[in-house]
Amino acid sequence: MPGWVVTYGDMMSLLLTFFILLVSFSSIQETKFKEAMESLQGALGVLQKYTTAIDFRTLPVYEERQTDNSEIYYQIKKLEQFLLDEGIDQAVEIEVTADGIRLRVVDSFLFPSARADLQPQAMKLLDSIAGMLDGMGTDITISGHTDSVPIHTARFPSNWELSAARAIAVARRFQEVGVNPQRMSAVGYGEFRPLDNNATTEGRAANRRVEIFLKMEEAEDTPTQGLPLESAGEDNG
Repeated sequence: MPGWVVTYGDMMSLLLTFFILLVSFSSIQETKFKEAMESLQGALGVLQKYTTAIDFRTLPVYEERQTDNSEIYYQIKKLEQFLLDEGIDQAVEIEVTADGIRLRVVDSFLFPSARADLQPQAMKLLDSIAGMLDGMGTDITISGHTDSVPIHTARFPSNWELSAARAIAVARRFQEVGVNPQRMSAVGYGEFRPLDNNATTEGRAANRRVEIFLKMEEAEDTPTQGLPLESAGEDNG
């Protein structure tokens, strides 16, 4: 056997060991892990017999994340059941992404048109959401959004002020019922992050919303642009 074969085999073994160590100290997702393994396998051409021996589900970091996720999804299910029981499941959209959990609440359920005072019906919903937030140790970003219809009042010179005031009103309610304010931030995006086309009635209705985003621990901080206000009050949507 040529001498280089032994050296090559040792190098491959060390590389595989190093790769496993890197994975064990990382927070990973199954798809990304498989892609990385396939890429390494294709590049070296010698890892086929080792790939099935590494089950990412046995790594300590995976087990830790599964424990965290089980609590998160339990809380989501509780919220979903509450929405169904109250008959308000159409008022809230729950979206789970790689970065975290986003709740979208239609503005008409929370606020009167062109105002930032929470309606009585909104309190019960926000209190239930606060209970879910309290069961998680994640950072929370509350963002207000409007349609493109201009507003110009003494309190709200533009949609930025209105959207920020609404976000702050929600954050204050959460604080009142026990959510740690150090975990929360509130921003207003005005009409500048639409979900739908502002040219239609349906599109404008979809754009008028408050979003509550729970960031997963692995998610990187992203810069936000918004205009915080000190108080919530009156007049568009």
